[in-house]
Amino acid sequence: MAEKIKKTRPELLRQRRQLAMFQRFLPTLVLKKQQIQSEILKVRTERDRLDRQMADKIRLSDGWATLFSESLPGPVTRLVKVKNIQRGIRNVAGIKLPIVAGVEYEISDFSRLSTPPWVDSGLEFLKELLELREKVKVLHEQEELLHQELRKVTQRVNLFEKVKIPQAKDNIRLIRVSLAEEQTAAVGRSKIAKGKSAGS
Repeated sequence: MAEKIKKTRPELLRQRRQLAMFQRFLPTLVLKKQQIQSEILKVRTERDRLDRQMADKIRLSDGWATLFSESLPGPVTRLVKVKNIQRGIRNVAGIKLPIVAGVEYEISDFSRLSTPPWVDSGLEFLKELLELREKVKVLHEQEELLHQELRKVTQRVNLFEKVKIPQAKDNIRLIRVSLAEEQTAAVGRSKIAKGKSAGS
C-alpha cells in the first residue's frame, strides 16, 4: 500500500534526499553481499580441504587402531581428550567469525615403560585428528553465520532495489506532476483575474 505523500516543494526535496541516500547506500550493500558470498566460497573450500585431510587421517587411523588395541587395554580415545579450545575472532565485512586459535589436550596417565614407543606418535596423531575435527566444526559455524548475514544483506538490497528506490522515484514524479498542474492552474487563474481587472 502506497504511503500518502504531500505534494509540496519541501516534500519533493525530502524525497530527492531519500533517493540520493538510497542510491548512495545501495552499492555498499551490494559490495558487502559480494564479500560475504566470496567468503562463503572460501570457507567451503577450506572445510572441504579439511574434510579430505580428516578422511585421509581416519583411513590411516585404522592401522593405529589395530596397534593400539594390541598394546593397550580399552579404547584408545580414552587416552587423549580435548581439554580446552581457544577461540579467536576474525572480522569479515563487519561479521565476527569464530576461529580456532589453539587446542589444549588432556592426556590420561599410562605406563610409558610398559607401552611401545610408537604410542607417543599415535597420541600425536590423535591430537591432530581432534584438532582437525574442531576446525571443521568452527568452519561450519562460520558458514552458518555468513549465511545468516547474507540473508539480511540480500533482504536490504532487495528492499532498496525493488521498493525504496522505485517508490522514491515514483513519489518525485507524482509531486512534480502535481506541482506543474498547480503552476498551470495558477497561471490560468492569474490570466482570468487580469482579464477581469482589465475588462472592468
